[in-house]
Amino acid sequence: MKNTLNMLLQLGLDKNEAQEIICRVCECKKSDIYLNNSLRVNSKQSEKIKEIALLRKSGKPLAYCMNRAYFYEKEFFVNENVLIPRFDTEILIETILKNENDEEKNILELGTGSGIICETLQNERQNWNIVSVDISQNALFVAKKNCQSKILLVNSDKFCAISPENQFDIIVSNPPYIESKTIKTLDVSVKNFEPTIALDGGENGLFFYDYLAKNAKIFLKLGGRIYVEIGFNQGESVPEIFEENGFLNVSLTKDLGKNPRVVSGESLSDFSN
Repeated sequence: MKNTLNMLLQLGLDKNEAQEIICRVCECKKSDIYLNNSLRVNSKQSEKIKEIALLRKSGKPLAYCMNRAYFYEKEFFVNENVLIPRFDTEILIETILKNENDEEKNILELGTGSGIICETLQNERQNWNIVSVDISQNALFVAKKNCQSKILLVNSDKFCAISPENQFDIIVSNPPYIESKTIKTLDVSVKNFEPTIALDGGENGLFFYDYLAKNAKIFLKLGGRIYVEIGFNQGESVPEIFEENGFLNVSLTKDLGKNPRVVSGESLSDFSN
């Protein structure tokens, strides 16, 4: 195994990533690479390791190379039809769990992606009834691999397939929030591999927040709440959008780096008129 590790390092791979590839393919622990002399890499495993290594060398993110990523201490299937889960999104999960109890609630997620948000919330709140929508059928195929059958996955362009009569206690979303002009400046591993549709938030990065602030209230019960992840530079603009559209008790949660990360607000008025 040490020889295989050295081979990957000679290819220019990061040591931690090289170890992860070997452990994934050989189903072993990192310590086995150095301490378990009885383990050998067979020819089939060797070919698979080389295949993944060459994909990684091409710039493809390791998560896509191995079709797996970790989020909230759980492994999820991912491919290039969905974003790779980020730690930042765990702040969204933690904010919701901190504010919401385990009583039965109806939840709507806008933008399923890989399904990490709805699946994590369902695991943590078994009494919740969750509906999650995405415009991408390919993304929903990925989410179906990750989500338990209790979660209802729906192919929908935003709220289009959701009836206003279906009133929800909570709406959650991690929408695209990067300015269109900024996409081309992102790291190659992002702009060349991750789906643009899940990144591009329009000219000013605020398109989906405007849409949510104007339309989410139609689907929320009185007293219902909305939770959205935001970009690090949107700590003033996004709360303002929700306040201007009648949401009350709008609050901002920062991540561990003290950057704005989650905005929440309450629908306490009758928006039907």
